[in-house]
Amino acid sequence: MALWGNSDAVGSADGTITLNYSTGVVTGTATTFGATGSVQAGDIIRIGVRAVGAAATYYGDATVVSVASTISLTIGSTMGLSGVAVAATTYQVSQYPQSAILDQTYAETKESDSAYTTYATRTCSTLAGVATDIIPINDLPETVAANDFLITPVNGRIKISSVTQLADGTGATSVSLASTVGTAVAVAGFCTFQRFNAGYDAYIYGVSAAEKTLVSGTQYDTGVGWVGVTTYHDNHGNLRVKKEVLVAASGITTGNTPLYDAAPLT
Repeated sequence: MALWGNSDAVGSADGTITLNYSTGVVTGTATTFGATGSVQAGDIIRIGVRAVGAAATYYGDATVVSVASTISLTIGSTMGLSGVAVAATTYQVSQYPQSAILDQTYAETKESDSAYTTYATRTCSTLAGVATDIIPINDLPETVAANDFLITPVNGRIKISSVTQLADGTGATSVSLASTVGTAVAVAGFCTFQRFNAGYDAYIYGVSAAEKTLVSGTQYDTGVGWVGVTTYHDNHGNLRVKKEVLVAASGITTGNTPLYDAAPLT
């Protein structure tokens, strides 16, 4: 069992999983544990998805110590997990260094969504239909800016790409979103504005030569290999990014979410 590998996108992460915290047994539904190209003993199972959005719930990482069947495996420790119940959840598989699982720097128990701070709540001025990325807003907050986030009860958190004044002569304003809404936002529907401006975040990324090029010249610039990245805001509100190269390695295969690019937190 190698201590690490070179893939941050191990083959098939099919089906869903449920975890028994007491026994460490992970039970899969429509999974292929142990099959060629799927999760093996020694791999890291990353439970949930670390991304922005209503369906994005990340529970943390654990080392797979044994695979009993295509629908059953056992993890070695839950100390890298958030402690939140895991049921019918998606997963990804990585080969980053197993030793990092025991490092509390990267444990999901230290993470929280409190990094997204609410600064205003407004209402939708007219119906925003399904598949639109434009949300008309009553009394748009003066401080709203691109890269902030808009939350609606029916669509979750979506990144704001720009702020626009509507050309209808009413002086109304709207926000453009980075993705379309899946459910219509009704007239007078509540919209919450948030900004990523506090908190602590730590995650281990596979950084290939291509990803290194993407982050070159930014705060996220780092070497190629397995890299632990910690971000937080100082007492002046400035974003601080600390990078720790756990293993310098060429030939890292990437593909898991999120990609390590110039804005990996979003």
